[in-house]
Amino acid sequence: MTLANVLIYVLLIALVLARRFRGHPVGDLRKLLALPLIVTVIGYGDLTHGGLKPIAVTLTVIGAALSLGLGALRGRADKVSERDGSPYVRWGVVSLVLFCVNIAAKLLLDVIGVAAGETFAAAGKSLIFTLGLTLVGEAIVLSVRSGATWQRPARPEAAGQQPQASGAPAAWTPERVPAPGYRHEHHHHDHDHHGRRED
Repeated sequence: MTLANVLIYVLLIALVLARRFRGHPVGDLRKLLALPLIVTVIGYGDLTHGGLKPIAVTLTVIGAALSLGLGALRGRADKVSERDGSPYVRWGVVSLVLFCVNIAAKLLLDVIGVAAGETFAAAGKSLIFTLGLTLVGEAIVLSVRSGATWQRPARPEAAGQQPQASGAPAAWTPERVPAPGYRHEHHHHDHDHHGRRED
């Protein structure tokens, strides 16, 4: 495991923590899954570079399962609300605790791998991979909770245009509504005029 990998891992964690605690719109599935899948793919490439020993494969599978499971639990614990008519997600204390447990579990597996004969560099190769998987597990649960789809939500410009288009009939409605009243008044006027003629 190189220093560059450690820096990337630290920066990704910092990015995740800052974004999650600040909160952000859920968006569509593309936006929701983009970062988790990119991180997972990068981590997988780093993980498989140079091959893996059987003990490393076993620990990686265990770590992947834990990461997905804890990510899914975190997705359930995340605070999902509604802002400006769109789902909005933010981390709470429980989400942070689950994330820390995920990191601790990964480090424990790395220690076990080193004790079983793996080098620390080889054991740490799956760090980015497991981070990506825990984000994938969280994103999947959030997509179900928020009802996210592959369709992109309407842009504010389009949303602003839509009420204008649908507002046109509404603008015309007040002009149409008094029309029967005017006819009714005209009818009474004719009736009065007719009554005067009878007098």
